Amino acid sequence: MKFRKFSILDMRSSNASETEEVEVLFNLDHIISIKPIRISRPDKLLNGFWIRTTNGKKYRASKIPEDLLEVIGEKYQGAITIPIDSDEQPFQ
Repeated sequence: MKFRKFSILDMRSSNASETEEVEVLFNLDHIISIKPIRISRPDKLLNGFWIRTTNGKKYRASKIPEDLLEVIGEKYQGAITIPIDSDEQPFQ
């Protein structure tokens, strides 16, 4: 078994509008896929990951282990900078 630590966004906190980051150990043998996604939070927009496991559960992760990040690409992790006047710019 190969366990690695992931930071997962927990939606089951007491207030549904707030998400809490929780560190979780996953067995890498039970991960089917890791897909880069954008995660919208009330205060910021993050690059994150959609993790799917063999038991059918899906998790939104804000951080993944460094060895997996090297394979996927470092540009997919972290906060996204959005210009202040982004409402005036055309969507690309």
